[in-house]
Amino acid sequence: MFHNNKLRIAVVSVLLLVGFLALASNTVQVRENPTVLEKGLRVLASPFQNGFHAIHNGIDGIGIYFADKKALEEENTKLQEQIDVLHHEIAMLDEARLENIRLKELLGYKEANSKTYQLQLAETIAKKNNNLHYTITINKGSDDGVVAGMTVMNHYGLIGRVSSVLSGSCEVLLLPDHESAVGARVKSTREALGVVEGDGTSTGNLQMIHLQHDAAISVGDVIITSGLDAVFPEGIPIGEVTAIVEDSNGLTKTAYITPYVNFFQLEEVFIMMNSGGGSSQ
Repeated sequence: MFHNNKLRIAVVSVLLLVGFLALASNTVQVRENPTVLEKGLRVLASPFQNGFHAIHNGIDGIGIYFADKKALEEENTKLQEQIDVLHHEIAMLDEARLENIRLKELLGYKEANSKTYQLQLAETIAKKNNNLHYTITINKGSDDGVVAGMTVMNHYGLIGRVSSVLSGSCEVLLLPDHESAVGARVKSTREALGVVEGDGTSTGNLQMIHLQHDAAISVGDVIITSGLDAVFPEGIPIGEVTAIVEDSNGLTKTAYITPYVNFFQLEEVFIMMNSGGGSSQ
């Protein structure tokens, strides 16, 4: 206990001496001919003054560091916000570019087939796709002359038919839907009559059923509408045969078809205004 008190007294004394020397050195006026005492005080206080200046400068440096760091963080936040805006603008420009490409292709197809089809362009505004139900809603309705039963397609091929109509919109039953079917045949031979419907999966692929066991159909054949179902006009592309399987009854076979249309990415479509009831007029 005694030794601890002596140590405390010694430490306090040294600190007081250091403070006194520093204060004395700072307050002593600089003269051309200092006294011996002044010289001594300056010599003794010099290391402590240097230490005080170093600590002071260090504290100032820390303050500047944190101020600079905050400024950099704020600048980084602003730059990130600007980058996000630019990314959004780039995405919008890219979407507009892709839309222009699609519309150019669609309008080119419409013009090339103007003597055969009366096509009205429409946009998809809602979708419903699962294993059994495939429908879209488009932004044309009875006010635009649309009626139930009209054929819906795009420049790739058959999409489906109008199933119900409102004044400003209509619902389209897509070809893979379990309630949809179309009479079809092989394009090259005009033979191998059958019915194309959805294959009952979530892939959007199709199957051609009721084919005679000796029907002339092969993998790679292009399938088109036959016009014999009195619903869809003749000659609209449907898809390509990817596999043929003999049915268990031994009398018929099924052809599996990859459609030309991507039923999951329908954005703009055509309504065939001179259709409904199988007429191609």
